[in-house]
Amino acid sequence: MLDNINILKLASAMARHAADRHQLISENIANADTGGYRAKELEPFSEAYSRMAKQFNQTDNRSLFSGSEPPWRVNVIDTPGLESPNGNNVSLEDQMMRSIEAQGDHETATLIYKKSIDILRMAVSGRA
Repeated sequence: MLDNINILKLASAMARHAADRHQLISENIANADTGGYRAKELEPFSEAYSRMAKQFNQTDNRSLFSGSEPPWRVNVIDTPGLESPNGNNVSLEDQMMRSIEAQGDHETATLIYKKSIDILRMAVSGRA
């Protein structure tokens, strides 16, 4: 019963997306001085979810979360920015702002997960 609760799977997928985004941002920062390096970014979670939900609904009648792992993979996209003379377009200020956004997204996902578990505990204990 508890292994088929979509809100928990959605929150978990959101947290994984934020962690993956944070990892990509750290790679951008690590390559800030690498000649010709282009900064990368993950597509927003909402866009990845919408795109995969449409694809999934066209091919399958089951729930998007019927498997143990969500079926989507997010797209890595290039980020626009001013190029330095060596062809690098990483802006450390921009990457720090993106890092803060990713941290906030992860905190939101874990809060959704925690609150969902709290609601389940109240329902099971009969306090709801």
